[in-house]
Amino acid sequence: MFFLQTEKNIQIINMDFNKKKFNKLTTKSIDIIQKWFDERIRGKKIFYNKSVNEISEIFKLNYNNDEKDPEEILDFLKTHLIETANFNPSPNYYGYITGGGNQIAIIASIFKNALNQNNLKWNSAPGNTEIEKIVVDWIAKFIGYPLGFGVLVSGGSIGNLMNIAIMRKIKSSNSLTIKGLYQHKIMRVYVSEEAHSSIDKAMDILGLGKENLIKIKCDNNFKIKITDLENAIKKDIKNNLLPIGIIGIAGTTNTGSVDPLMVLGKIANKYNLWYMIDAAYGGLAVRAKNKKNLFKGIEKADSILINPHKWLYVPFEVACVMVKKKENLKKTFSLIPEYLKDGENKEDREDLMNYNIQLTKDFKALKVWMTIKTYGINKIINAIQNDIEITKYAYQIVKASNDFKAINKPELSIFCFQYIRKTNENKLNELNKKIIELIEEDGRVFLSGTLINNTNVLRINCINHRRKKSDIDFLFKILRELGKKASVLIA
Repeated sequence: MFFLQTEKNIQIINMDFNKKKFNKLTTKSIDIIQKWFDERIRGKKIFYNKSVNEISEIFKLNYNNDEKDPEEILDFLKTHLIETANFNPSPNYYGYITGGGNQIAIIASIFKNALNQNNLKWNSAPGNTEIEKIVVDWIAKFIGYPLGFGVLVSGGSIGNLMNIAIMRKIKSSNSLTIKGLYQHKIMRVYVSEEAHSSIDKAMDILGLGKENLIKIKCDNNFKIKITDLENAIKKDIKNNLLPIGIIGIAGTTNTGSVDPLMVLGKIANKYNLWYMIDAAYGGLAVRAKNKKNLFKGIEKADSILINPHKWLYVPFEVACVMVKKKENLKKTFSLIPEYLKDGENKEDREDLMNYNIQLTKDFKALKVWMTIKTYGINKIINAIQNDIEITKYAYQIVKASNDFKAINKPELSIFCFQYIRKTNENKLNELNKKIIELIEEDGRVFLSGTLINNTNVLRINCINHRRKKSDIDFLFKILRELGKKASVLIA
């Protein structure tokens, strides 16, 4: 016999708070964030150099974890979260390529999480879908790209993976989808030796093989050598290999250099190759003063990557993959199972799952939309321009000094240099590596090192709308202190 369960024997679990409690928690959370901004943008350490064991001990969870008052949790996080983070909103943070975020996007994240949208089909997230299309269209117009279609993804690694997947699909035979690569000609992709490591990773993941990513030497300005590129393509054709694409870099990770994009587009067209541009970092600088010619040819790309979480100052994570021909994106990623076929007869709707690797995807577009809507195009362009000018100022300090040496003349916002004060040439690598170690221990500023021409260098990235010349002065004050200390330690 079947018995219908009644409410009496079903336990009701409610994880929502009452209105008063929820208001108190949200107000307290914003107060904590505001306090971080008030106290830590300048004047305090941004990196506390906590050990792995210390952080694990602070945040450990018992398996049989009991309930706890969320106000107590907020009090705990007020101190411990900030001191185990690396506070990149601060202009004293120069590491990697990090945009510093903005405050309206913090509010956007609250709305995003409250709505909990899953952007796989139009009817599961209507506003999300349309806002994403609007945002992608705006980005395309901003950089001057003739958009066919585009989607937002997590970051440059997934963006490059998708772009190379599109390249592979469109430039291979029709049997690839069913039979795979096994009986296919070896496919070759060409990029400068300054390419981001995510491109190597994508070649591996997609089964194309890292050895088939042909790294072309760069000139003294860290731009791809065109003659070497064309010679490599001709050699592979002669050896019965299959060149499928060229990747241009619009803002390299090491130095911010921009390849000759127009010339690369012409070569791609000459050999019938897919032309992809990795403009994750630099592309948005096309609107800065006197930079339009630097990016000439960006419109020639068959596909392109732009990261709003870099030079649009949107908090992590959001990147944008765009293609010139919409059908190429759909041909690569569309696969519709029976349980997702509802609404297919609505021609005005676009299910973004058909243009993406992901099915489950959050509402990334809202923080981008709110950033553009709040700050406006002129403030965004002026902020980008300021970052470039600030980087020039750092370069001028180095050029005028006798204790630093410039490695590159910055085109955008990345600058590499060495500390050289009273140091033998054969000790410079050790000295600058030691400075990077001391920067972590000190915690007042944060920057990363890199290797250029087998030389260890200091590298700063100046993307942050809060940064002033006085922040650069402070940076070099700290570097001189730590440089002298490092000199003693390696002596």
